[in-house]
Amino acid sequence: MIKSVAWQPALAFVAICSSTAAFASQADWRAIGHEPSWSLARSAGTMTLVTDFGAKRVEFAAPPATKVDDRTVRYVTSIGADPLEVNIKDDVCVDTMTGMPRPEQVTVTFGARRLTGCGGDPASLLQGPNWTVVSLAGEPVLPEPRITMAFGENGALSGLGSCNRFNAEYKITGEGMSIGKGMSSMMACEEPIMKQEQLFLELLERVSRFSIATDGTLTLHTDQERTISARRP
Repeated sequence: MIKSVAWQPALAFVAICSSTAAFASQADWRAIGHEPSWSLARSAGTMTLVTDFGAKRVEFAAPPATKVDDRTVRYVTSIGADPLEVNIKDDVCVDTMTGMPRPEQVTVTFGARRLTGCGGDPASLLQGPNWTVVSLAGEPVLPEPRITMAFGENGALSGLGSCNRFNAEYKITGEGMSIGKGMSSMMACEEPIMKQEQLFLELLERVSRFSIATDGTLTLHTDQERTISARRP
């Protein structure tokens, strides 16, 4: 019989093409950049550009989108005599200050100023198809049974630890990521499998941030700088 037990330590633009659907479907969307500090937010059809550490604020109606290519859309308008152009590319972008990855690269040209930064909800990079773990603390995992992770839109994390299924909650903040204590079933498997599962669950509870490599590999980093690496099929 399987029992549940607590582990023991052992985020809308109009969609114009499929590749831009992720940020196009977001009712509330935000981009940020640094050096100089700026932010661009969209909510209820209105866009707000804030620059110079909050000293300058411009609010305007969201303009219609123009497709640049399969991964980029452009929004063009003007504020007074100053033209404003926003380009959003569907590609992973790493925040230069916090290291947080976001799903879009954003460029804002306003008058003579050109601002670059990252946009979208970081959690969307995790959500979607399941991840299969390929290494724990730098070492390859056993080929079978697989370790899997599924990040839900509601903050739920679930999957297979190796032998047992697990459920937990994850949270992404402005600078990092945390995964709370979860529940897992209590099936018994061979010792190497159980040892691997124990390490996985221990590392999972210590996750402090995540990164996405250019090849799509997800790495969960712990506060001890040990890692969980995973890929999608």
